[in-house]
Amino acid sequence: MRLNIMEINWLEVAQCNKEKTIVFIGFAPIEEHGRHLPLGVDVYETQYWMDNSLSKLEVEFGEHTFLTMPVITYGHASMKGLPGNIHLSQQLLYELVLVTVDNILEWGIKNIVIISGHADPKHTIAIEQVCEKVNNENGIVAFAPMGAIFSGEVAIADENQDPDMKQKMMAFPNDFHAGWIETSNMLEIRKDLVKHDFIKQPDIVVSDKEMINPEVVMKKTAGYGHLGYPKEASVALGKTLNHSVIEKIRYCTSCFIKRQNFQPYEHHKLYGIASLHVKGAE
Repeated sequence: MRLNIMEINWLEVAQCNKEKTIVFIGFAPIEEHGRHLPLGVDVYETQYWMDNSLSKLEVEFGEHTFLTMPVITYGHASMKGLPGNIHLSQQLLYELVLVTVDNILEWGIKNIVIISGHADPKHTIAIEQVCEKVNNENGIVAFAPMGAIFSGEVAIADENQDPDMKQKMMAFPNDFHAGWIETSNMLEIRKDLVKHDFIKQPDIVVSDKEMINPEVVMKKTAGYGHLGYPKEASVALGKTLNHSVIEKIRYCTSCFIKRQNFQPYEHHKLYGIASLHVKGAE
């Protein structure tokens, strides 16, 4: 069963079986996604992935209650130079997520899952640090699988079996921001919000090493705002990509609810790099 927190009262929250209630929270910023995509890409992705993974989880966990709430439209990033971004510092994001989770824990809830369509490592790691802190203090109660999902730590049986997907991944790598991946996602989620001229956007190529230098990124994205290959996008690729993320969220969340083998999916693969952490947060 799925309930929208905005549509129920406090008595109904109090009456939930706290051991079998899971709260889903989404955090994703408003930010520029090139000339061809709306500012709300990460929010739309977050909501779509949550809704569809929940549909699967409701079938798998028929005796559980899933509480949902609107996506909280804040996140951390350091991209500058183009209007439309609403970014928090990593410290402030950490505090916002922590306060939100602490409030939900006061309800007696034992299962909190945090989802985000925003893949910035420092964003996902800040959320993971919150989970680490509250789990150390309260036992295992909070889980954020997106860092592991985005960094390739979660494998599912049918991943990338589509020949077109394999070809795209090899031919057009490092598609970091508003490129063919996110454009494809949005062509499935909200095609009406994708500008038709996405097929005319230039390729903007950035290496892994260049991505950690904001000045290089700003220079390369100037006047456009994307990193990658938007013109390679398609609805079919979007369906495959979104299905993959949804299935990974379902799988990881299932492991967490069962408290079985969820630990490998608690952290981004870069979590061990101290410079990416919120200082003094744990």
